[in-house]
Amino acid sequence: FPTDGDDQFISPSLVDGAMARPRYQDASAVRVIGVDPARSGADSTVIVVREGRDLVAIRRYQGEDTMATVGRVIDAIEEYRPALVVLDEGGLGYGILDRLKEQRYKVVRGVNFSWKSKMPQMYANKRAELWGTMREWLQSASIPQDRQLKADLTAPQQKPNSSGSIQLESKKDMKARGLASPDAADALACTFAYPVAHREERVKSRTY
Repeated sequence: FPTDGDDQFISPSLVDGAMARPRYQDASAVRVIGVDPARSGADSTVIVVREGRDLVAIRRYQGEDTMATVGRVIDAIEEYRPALVVLDEGGLGYGILDRLKEQRYKVVRGVNFSWKSKMPQMYANKRAELWGTMREWLQSASIPQDRQLKADLTAPQQKPNSSGSIQLESKKDMKARGLASPDAADALACTFAYPVAHREERVKSRTY
């Protein structure tokens, strides 16, 4: 793994700290599922489950078609009962998202990494914004000892931007450097796309 550097957006030491941290197991934390879909080649479809400050599950699937991916997401929804599922809707994601909505899974939403950031002076696009939120989360989070996840989190570099905002290295540029697409990290970043209430607040809203 690379050592900490000025152009590295997430440092290995930050990831190591999160991997060494014990699980919080916060009973009030809600579950959010993030999905980064892929169909062929070296990339994998990755489904992650985040529960507050805990990353509780990472599932990788390779070479499956879109309908198989729909089934995988449904299986994860049925198993974990999340408050929200966020899917990278770019590319293959549009069809998967449409099918899930057709199946009446109302907890599913899409996010496009090319969208404008809510903080354009700081982040060049939505992807950089979500990775920035994920980087802050890692400072107190607990994640599994997963070597590929660490590689994904630490791979992208921060690229210079004429406006002074933060822009991440593209997947195309990463592949030109011989690096794989950071599928698991992108799936985890999806879980920060929308705010979700704690379980206690959600129960109260249904009760009163």
